[in-house]
Amino acid sequence: MTYVNTVFTDGPLEVQILEFASYISKLKGEPEDAGPFIKETTALLKENKLEQVFQTFVAATSILLDAPEKEFEAVYNLLIAILKSATPETYPVLINHSIKALVHDEHDKAIQKLKVLQNLYNTLEYSSPLRYDVFVAILDIATKSDEIETILPQLPRLDTWVKEWSISTEQYLATYTPSDDLSVAKSAASRAVVEAIQLPEILSFEDLLELDAIKALKNEQVFELLKVFLNGNLKEYKQFVDTNPGVVEKLGLSNEDNTRKIRLLTLASLASEHVSHEITYQTIAKALEIEEDEVEMWTIDAKVNQVRKTILVNRSTYRTFTMTQWQQLSDKLDGWKQSLADILQVIANAKLIAQHSNVNANVAASSAVVVIEGTSGQEEES
Repeated sequence: MTYVNTVFTDGPLEVQILEFASYISKLKGEPEDAGPFIKETTALLKENKLEQVFQTFVAATSILLDAPEKEFEAVYNLLIAILKSATPETYPVLINHSIKALVHDEHDKAIQKLKVLQNLYNTLEYSSPLRYDVFVAILDIATKSDEIETILPQLPRLDTWVKEWSISTEQYLATYTPSDDLSVAKSAASRAVVEAIQLPEILSFEDLLELDAIKALKNEQVFELLKVFLNGNLKEYKQFVDTNPGVVEKLGLSNEDNTRKIRLLTLASLASEHVSHEITYQTIAKALEIEEDEVEMWTIDAKVNQVRKTILVNRSTYRTFTMTQWQQLSDKLDGWKQSLADILQVIANAKLIAQHSNVNANVAASSAVVVIEGTSGQEEES
């Protein structure tokens, strides 16, 4: 898959757009040059709303899958040529949407789909991260259609392409499956773990641990360290450091930075167990191994009571969401459900009481004694 600056269709963009819209309209079985789709496209063109035109075309991508085999590649090439006029911000989104339609489609035409994707791949610059997305789509279709032999000769160049595509290490590792030789990805997997621990903004490691290439590190020390950052605490981190002297530094990590991060994660776990409840300064200080007068500087989105030396947790995010968390969520939902049922019962009882009160009042009114002064001066009862 070499880079080729392919030109699919000659002519101005407007001509290409109308040609494509006319083809879609025909596939939809609409009247030629007078169908709703061509009319909508023409109206958008007149208003110079090109981005909306592109979005409309991508939304109709699934219809292209009904195109005859001999026209399939050409019409997709026309779409690719049109989308190249989109803004740099929207182009990747549009391309990825059109790719998904090809990958998830159950039609045959595997060879035609692979040709379309290869054409798209070859129009992208060497360093475009979109090349990664297109290549993964090619792998998906080739695997599903038993055409993997067609791309096997290209796989030895994958490591070189990854560097050219400027994709993240995690994206690269996601291309590996249990059937691959995962030993070749160990270096990249280890690097991904180290990068995740190093980056201050990464506080969740669950997705990383689901990658097959990461699971292949299960007998490595870096994997044990990852598990500590996944759901461990400060005490467990210190135990790892004591048990594996020099490993943190050997991995290129800073013990000081690691300690700060694991303290934040320890606090997150503690807070998730006390949402809408108070935690004492003493409890937090003990868990983080800090002085009580340092507690407030570690808290975020919590109500501090300096007199009682407690913190009311407003909200917290779970570091992992396991069966334990699902059970807790289920218990909360059951509790809310019961509370709601109790409230509804109270309302129903109040309505019954109100109805009985009205009935009694009406009965009392109808049986009341009215005194009328009769002509004979005697009292009459009505």
